[in-house]
Amino acid sequence: MHRFSRRLIHALIAAVIFLLVAGLWWLEERGDGDRLTTWEYRFRDAVTASGRFLPPDSRLVFLAIDNSSIGFSQLDLDSLYANVPAASAERRALELITTGWPWSREVYGLLAERLLAAGARGVVFDLLLPKPGNGDGYLRATIARHPDRIVVGANFSSSIIGPGSEAWALDLPSETIVPNDAPGSPSIGYVNFWPGYGDIVRAARYRTTLEQLQGAAPPAAINSNDPASLAARAGRWLGGPSLPRPFQSRLIRFSGPPGTYVPIPVYQVFIPNYWKQNFGDGALVRDKVVLVGPAGNWAHDEHATAFGLMAGPELHLQSLNALVHGAFLHAWPRWSVYLLVALGCLGAWVLTAFLGRIWWRLAAFIGAAVAFLFAIKLAYDYGSTVVPGVPSVLAFSLTGLTSLIYDYTRETLEKLRVRRTLETYVSKEVVRDILDNPESYLNALGGERTSCALILTDLRGFTTMAEEMESHQLVRQLNEYLSAMVEDIFASRGSIDKFIGDAILAVWGHLNSSGPNEDARLALEAVLRMQESLRRLNADWSKRGLRTFAMGCGLNYGEVVFGNIGSAKKMEPTVIGDTVNVTARLEGLTKEYGRDILLGEAAAELLRDRFTLQFVDRVAVKGKARALDVYSVVHSAEQALESKMQEYLSTYAGARDAYREGRFAEATRHFQRCLELWPEDRLTSVYLARCQIFLRQPPEEDWEGVWLAEQK
Repeated sequence: MHRFSRRLIHALIAAVIFLLVAGLWWLEERGDGDRLTTWEYRFRDAVTASGRFLPPDSRLVFLAIDNSSIGFSQLDLDSLYANVPAASAERRALELITTGWPWSREVYGLLAERLLAAGARGVVFDLLLPKPGNGDGYLRATIARHPDRIVVGANFSSSIIGPGSEAWALDLPSETIVPNDAPGSPSIGYVNFWPGYGDIVRAARYRTTLEQLQGAAPPAAINSNDPASLAARAGRWLGGPSLPRPFQSRLIRFSGPPGTYVPIPVYQVFIPNYWKQNFGDGALVRDKVVLVGPAGNWAHDEHATAFGLMAGPELHLQSLNALVHGAFLHAWPRWSVYLLVALGCLGAWVLTAFLGRIWWRLAAFIGAAVAFLFAIKLAYDYGSTVVPGVPSVLAFSLTGLTSLIYDYTRETLEKLRVRRTLETYVSKEVVRDILDNPESYLNALGGERTSCALILTDLRGFTTMAEEMESHQLVRQLNEYLSAMVEDIFASRGSIDKFIGDAILAVWGHLNSSGPNEDARLALEAVLRMQESLRRLNADWSKRGLRTFAMGCGLNYGEVVFGNIGSAKKMEPTVIGDTVNVTARLEGLTKEYGRDILLGEAAAELLRDRFTLQFVDRVAVKGKARALDVYSVVHSAEQALESKMQEYLSTYAGARDAYREGRFAEATRHFQRCLELWPEDRLTSVYLARCQIFLRQPPEEDWEGVWLAEQK
């Protein structure tokens, strides 16, 4: 139910984000704002600038009317290029160029004659010549001699005729230049590019009509008098494809950034040395289309593109190259944005719903967003498709981020609440481990078998004290004792399983095990801390005239069942099992043997290398078919034993061997020596008493030194 409600909340988040982003796009489609649209087109331009380019067609040549051509002077002609024959057409062209800009139209005629004579398929002039001028007759004659092989520019222009309305006109070349100056003349091509969003040229319109520019529907078929662009006129020389819907604007695949088509200065065509060296005596232009146009900062003929400003003639070459190779891009319709936004929100919801870990989810979100953007680039590069990216990525990211913030906030608050609760039971280190891996903890609450170390402590004679002490003082002193004990347990990374009156059951390893040896060591470390704390408390209580406490502790290691146990109205996480019961029996035996700490054999095996242990007894407790080997802690193995204690332990070991083998008289002598070495040792007194009994009434022949404990 918790998981379902979480997914429902995230679904609501996704729905709200969808409405937000889709609504913003809807408003922008109706002219209310342009933020999303701006980001989208910036993204598309970035894809264009970094995407796959259409290789430039080797049949395209760019002759530039550049600064060096405009600045060609009579001095240059007389000094640098004096070897140009005086009566040649080349000399004539250069002399006309030296007269300054604008050039006589005869220059263009001479240029076209030279290029066509060298074998060029056609010559395109990206120039507007709407008025009569010098040299028109020569250029007109050249065009007449080479019908359909020379194209001169025309221009669509507009003028405002009223609020919100404009009139369009087509400015054709002067009739003194083009014999047939009708819009449909094959010698005329318009130079216009209509920029798209942000005044950036992304598309080319190869045919259009005045009526279409005025708002009429595109013609159904091409009329012989319909205008065509320079690229469309030149495309017929290179076998360009027949376009379906020819009046439609088309996104073109660019050949590259500015400079892709290397400009060659026009004047070099007329210099014999350049013509030979750079043009190969005309081989450079043979079977090629030559475009002549202005280039340089003087021309002011530049258009904004995804790459930055690009010269008009180079833009014509870009569109011509795209036309010849049919390299057009297909943009998804604007309504597809709604679908992609919905898919983005849905994808974010799926990742959120099925990836619980926040860092995994964050990595998945980043990976999915990068993969989607990469797919858009692949679609552009190899599918010639422009897929909207920004709105869907924005929706995906916002949904994911909002869900992430919600989950992080909820998880932080939940962890804080759980932390405060758990820290009353377990140490802060254990709490941190639980919160870092809550799923394991929650799964364990359903019931899990695990091995752990346990201690059970109990105050000796507490029932009598409870009857004799004033109740308020008893509670205050007991709370003071329990507070100190809990601090010591937590300091050793233990967990409080429960309080049973004055008794404490603590566990190591059921929530976050450090390994059997370390769990057992931490449990014993906690008991030693508790003994030291109790000594300090008793000293303080004695000064205050209060009764002192004595504590016994059983320590065991083994398998338990950990889970949330109780009824529907009251449950608590706890450990149950035989290991818990044996731990309680060990604590009970501390009274009989006079040892504050007793260890089970499994715990003793884990601690033997770090502590000096004393074998206490082999005991058969009630409810256990197998006898238990019980041990006590004498000393840390890292510290040297006093010689007296060494003698005591050695003598005690001999006494135990004799006792187990039924040599009770010998055992009595050894135990008496132990008592001399340690007069207060209750364990020795217990064995001396048993030896006296067995000397009077020997045990059965199959006796193995097992003592039957009376208490549970």
